[in-house]
Amino acid sequence: MEIISLIWESLWDLLLVVIGLTLMIMGIRVFIKQRRIQKNGIKTMATVIGFSNEKSLAEDEAPLKIPLFIFYDSSNNQISIKGKSNSICTMYETTPVYYNPEKPETEYYLPNKDFMVKHLFFFVGLFFLSLGVYYLRKHNMEYNPFLK
Repeated sequence: MEIISLIWESLWDLLLVVIGLTLMIMGIRVFIKQRRIQKNGIKTMATVIGFSNEKSLAEDEAPLKIPLFIFYDSSNNQISIKGKSNSICTMYETTPVYYNPEKPETEYYLPNKDFMVKHLFFFVGLFFLSLGVYYLRKHNMEYNPFLK
């Protein structure tokens, strides 16, 4: 019975480790994608032209206010993009934007406005990973057949 309870407790610990690793990998992937766009992309200035009210995930919460930006690419075409919900912006504010010249509508990076996601994923993942490793070690130290 003791082994079964150890396995059951270890499954929850392993789940914490898997969640932590997944979140950390997601944060690292966002970071790498942003660095790639920043290194290989073209830098220009984007201007806030309005805000979009997006429905929140929770039904009883207020809608999310997402800034809408425009910028001009190297061919002087006007490109419209959406910012992130954690961006704090005012109307007609300008901010730098890096974009992929082949896909400017979908592959862009707003360095002054997109700062939260990669750090949030990475550090929450690090927390879950640390917690999972701590509990795995704790449960394995409690049950050590070599000490009996």
